[in-house]
Amino acid sequence: MKDAPNSPFGIHTNSTVRHILMAKAIGINWTRLHDAGSNYLMWYYIEPEKGQWVFHDKEINRYRKYGMKILAELGTAPKWASYYQDVRRDYNGYFDKFYQPKNLDDYANYVKTVTERYKGIIDAYDVWNEPWIHAWWGVGYDEKKQAEHGGYITSEKPMEDFVKLMATAYKTAKSVDEKNIILGFNTTTSPAENGNFSGNEWTHGVLESGGLDFCDIICYHDYTVEGLGYPNDASERGFEMAFSVIKEKLGTIPKPVWMTEGLSTMMKNGAGFYNHTIPYVSLEDVVDSSDALCRYVISHLGLGVNKVFLYSMHTHSYFPDNALIQYRALVTEEGFLHPSASAYSNMAWHLEDTNFVKRLTLAEGVYAYVFEGKNKAVAVLSPMINHAEYKLPFGEYVHI
Repeated sequence: MKDAPNSPFGIHTNSTVRHILMAKAIGINWTRLHDAGSNYLMWYYIEPEKGQWVFHDKEINRYRKYGMKILAELGTAPKWASYYQDVRRDYNGYFDKFYQPKNLDDYANYVKTVTERYKGIIDAYDVWNEPWIHAWWGVGYDEKKQAEHGGYITSEKPMEDFVKLMATAYKTAKSVDEKNIILGFNTTTSPAENGNFSGNEWTHGVLESGGLDFCDIICYHDYTVEGLGYPNDASERGFEMAFSVIKEKLGTIPKPVWMTEGLSTMMKNGAGFYNHTIPYVSLEDVVDSSDALCRYVISHLGLGVNKVFLYSMHTHSYFPDNALIQYRALVTEEGFLHPSASAYSNMAWHLEDTNFVKRLTLAEGVYAYVFEGKNKAVAVLSPMINHAEYKLPFGEYVHI
């Protein structure tokens, strides 16, 4: 139940005792408040009318009671404070919360109110969510463009607008407590799809608008269904999509990187260990889904990413849950631990308090991700499906 601020292991989960305890038990030490926990802290929910605040201290403090560090999201805008007031129609209740704020002074007041109230309780803040998707960073709605990107339209300078939001959040939060950590860029590994921006486009626009000046951490999202854990895998290619423009301009990525939302087990997680108590046949291969989950985390840590937040532990509902299966991590349909949680726990146990050092090729198609910590080194072996034969080493100081 202790804090582990340097831990790389994160999740999205509601403030429920069982989920916080389950997450901590398997080695997860951070939670991000997006979707799971949105209503605890996001502007749309806590200031529904100007000057009328609704706080959720009980839920926030419950995370902290059990040693769960919080990555809060300074996102959404109430209808009275956003471009929603120009639309005056509910097109999609979820995305209507994410119209751009009209007045950054109002947004600054929200940031100040939140960071002052939770000073000493929360010290890490993510600015907005996925602004590279039009529906999450809109200033209007055009029914004629529904087929392109859901009808939501952005301003003429969406990246520049986003940097202004980042700057407002950064300056305001730092004025309250210089120790506050602010995440920025909020980019993606995705290509340009459905009219939205690619990671390369979004990162370039934020970089050129001065985004590096207003964040402590650079963050991005990465979803994939490919197998991972080898050179030039999907996570490595996605990382290049998200950050190649920064490396090309500066020669390096000058700030730490967090992967704040993603997963690789979409459509893999099923009923887990349930076989005889469900009225249907579970087709899940739990070894495969467990392996894919750990490969996802290892692959990102092998890129030098500091933290990996899986999405999500809160998307459970009923058996069989075919609608949300792609976004469910570590739990089965009724919300208790999936067998992949055992694999995750074993991984976290070995890798906590270590740092990634290098990736080695042991044989054709066999790779080792090497981590080092105090008085130990850990090699995570990652063979591809088709690989050369190899033998595991044995010795007095080798534990397998």
